[in-house]
Amino acid sequence: MKEETTQIIQTEIPVINYNLCTHCKTCIAICPQGAISDPISFTCSRCVKYCITMEVPCPPDHYVFNYKECNSCGDCIEHCPADALHWSII
Repeated sequence: MKEETTQIIQTEIPVINYNLCTHCKTCIAICPQGAISDPISFTCSRCVKYCITMEVPCPPDHYVFNYKECNSCGDCIEHCPADALHWSII
């Protein structure tokens, strides 16, 4: 009887450290896959409490990675001026 083995492949993905992120949008602009986005929030509670102009929609605090589109090229990590992106193993 042949014994089957399973090979586990580690994948590295870019992850944002939001404590260092300056929201410069360099990662969004540089990503060749369009895997990073700055989604619009239509339910921004900050607008009601803090916003003087009451302009809606307002941007959320965090960028979003679409890891299905990300090919782990590392361009976002290489070009981040705040060093807010790093590799994480999944």
